Amino acid sequence: MVSRPAPVAAVNLKFGLPPVLAFLLRRIARGALVLVVLSMLAFAMVHLLPGNPVENLLGPYSTAAQRARLIQQLGLNGPLVTQYLHWVDNALHGNFGISLSYGVPVRQLIGERLPTTLELSVAATIVSIAWGVPFGALAAMRRGKLTDAVARGATFLGMATPVFAFGVAVVLLFTVAFPRWPTVDYVPFGQNPVRNLQAILLPALVMGLPLGSTICRFTRSSMLEVYEQDYIRTALASGSSRLSATLRHGIRNAAGPVMTVIGLQLAGLIGQSILVENVFAIPGIGQLTVTAISQSDYSVTQACVLLLGAVYVVLNLLVDFLRPFVDPRLARS
Repeated sequence: MVSRPAPVAAVNLKFGLPPVLAFLLRRIARGALVLVVLSMLAFAMVHLLPGNPVENLLGPYSTAAQRARLIQQLGLNGPLVTQYLHWVDNALHGNFGISLSYGVPVRQLIGERLPTTLELSVAATIVSIAWGVPFGALAAMRRGKLTDAVARGATFLGMATPVFAFGVAVVLLFTVAFPRWPTVDYVPFGQNPVRNLQAILLPALVMGLPLGSTICRFTRSSMLEVYEQDYIRTALASGSSRLSATLRHGIRNAAGPVMTVIGLQLAGLIGQSILVENVFAIPGIGQLTVTAISQSDYSVTQACVLLLGAVYVVLNLLVDFLRPFVDPRLARS
């Protein structure tokens, strides 16, 4: 009697890790390496900037005692390696020092600004997915027709328009056409929910529409590949409508590549928030980063750069974790 070979998963379990677990562990290791490199760059910012950071902050007429006190406060005494390890140890414990501009702990500043940036990012994500995925699927279903042409034209326009220029144009347009609309008058949600949603809508559109353009194009391309598969042809030949075949079989099989693009684009929202928050005067992490750089507040700048990079890495890891559950083919491979 010929014995059957053991399943691939069983072999991997016996001689090593399961494929999916090995894949995720590699992603985690890669993300940790990126964070280490990013922490080095954030730390080196103080030493790479032109001039002496202490003189930049205190000016040329400061006393020796003032310079010594600031050097101690910034942790600039001792070898660079020792300074870096000390800074990383404090950062891992949530201690980023005291802001020289605001006079409060950096952790407090970030804790006050982070919810605003998260609210803006979530709103922009909803906008991007709400128009990118349905219109991309619709363009694939109506390939070569007017709907497809309009969707492709809109995505090209959205991807080609710079976010900063788009934001300035929206502010000017609404200031003239709708003077009562709060374009640069952000109010926290707990203080006035209606006013908050009005203030967050325009920046969410400015960030979400270009992001949705990229999602729309990738959704269309992924759906067109799915329509060439045998199971879709079988479903259509068995009497299912194109819409039914798309909803039952197409969307899930096209979701893997689209999820990857969404994850990368969501991470890109962090960089866009720096521009958009300053255009719309939203007190988030992006505005805090620009203010800290302009005021040479090194402790805040380092913490913001490290935080934005960490969010980027975590979002990409989240996409990698979710993809095997959304796309069964990836889990099997």
